[in-house]
Amino acid sequence: MVDPKLGHVKSWLATAWQDLEAAVWLMESPASLFGAVGFHCQQAVEKSLKAYLTWQDRPFEKTHSLVVLLETCLEVDPNFEALRIAAVILTPYAAILHHPGDIQYIGIDEADTAIELAQQSYEFILTKMPQAVQG
Repeated sequence: MVDPKLGHVKSWLATAWQDLEAAVWLMESPASLFGAVGFHCQQAVEKSLKAYLTWQDRPFEKTHSLVVLLETCLEVDPNFEALRIAAVILTPYAAILHHPGDIQYIGIDEADTAIELAQQSYEFILTKMPQAVQG
């Protein structure tokens, strides 16, 4: 019998991975879709943090703020402080596709940084999860 929590966590991580892959694909697009890159990077980290909190049985706010989610993670593991910079930089990108005009233009350098931060955050969060969740 499959543990329902395990399935839920795997689902969060799978969608986070899809957002990471989408960001990389969009970065390589000739259309310069850097805003979409930032959005998908933010989404990847958000979903990864929510996967961790779900695994830890920690309720979390319905929010797109990576900083708020990070604070909840820090209650469980102080090593999540390593994600502070990523949370601060990526959080504003949540609004970029939902609310045009709420965020300034994202250039190629910001998009590159967003991908690096999202990939590092995803990998860090995976190290905090049991192997059963990662497989």
